[in-house]
Amino acid sequence: MSSFNFKFAPLLKGKRTGVILNDDEIEILDELKINGNSIDLKGLEPERIHEILKMFKKINGESLAIIESNGDYQLTDEGIILFEEIKRITSVSKFYAVHPYIRPAVTVDGIIFYGEDIVLIERGNEPFKGKKALPGGYVSYNEKVENAFLREMKEEIGRDIKEMKLFTVVSDPGRDPRGHTVSIVFSGHIDQPPIAGDDAAKAFLIPLSESLKIEMAFDHQEIIRKFVSSKKCVK
Repeated sequence: MSSFNFKFAPLLKGKRTGVILNDDEIEILDELKINGNSIDLKGLEPERIHEILKMFKKINGESLAIIESNGDYQLTDEGIILFEEIKRITSVSKFYAVHPYIRPAVTVDGIIFYGEDIVLIERGNEPFKGKKALPGGYVSYNEKVENAFLREMKEEIGRDIKEMKLFTVVSDPGRDPRGHTVSIVFSGHIDQPPIAGDDAAKAFLIPLSESLKIEMAFDHQEIIRKFVSSKKCVK
């Protein structure tokens, strides 16, 4: 099994081009005690408080993330969102520090029906921008794959999924030009027409037989063929 050593620095993408946090700043984050939107800085040396405020300004530019009133410090709404994102990223960094192995990404895809028609999307981003595909996306850190599937379907086709069932797992290392991804494929149906959102430029319905004739992104047509074959076997 191959492994590698590396020093992880979280990159935050937002209003600014990106910010690298060093080890000292990550240590500061671990020390912070947050209760609601209040930050407990009591007992800290003035220099440490200055470092904390400087770090948040570094991350958020001129936008206010922390406000001070009579010696009490509070996160703004923007600051709360920012802090949670920083904590999420640093938790991932710690995971990879303990498990420093090259590993595939995990995604979910959906074979979703509205009546007799299958739901497809038109991809709004590369790779395969403009190509037809099954709705889906990445599983987030600390997220169950079932929850990721329901979330991605809600984001990309705007509907809650009924009768969700695990269909298959696809894991060919060459299936995604961005790198090795393992996709967990679920099936289900919706009771209203799809509405495109998130990475989906369009969402539409097509007869299942027609979906086997069009060019699709990734290995999605192969997944549909496998689904059709499985249904024929059941019959």
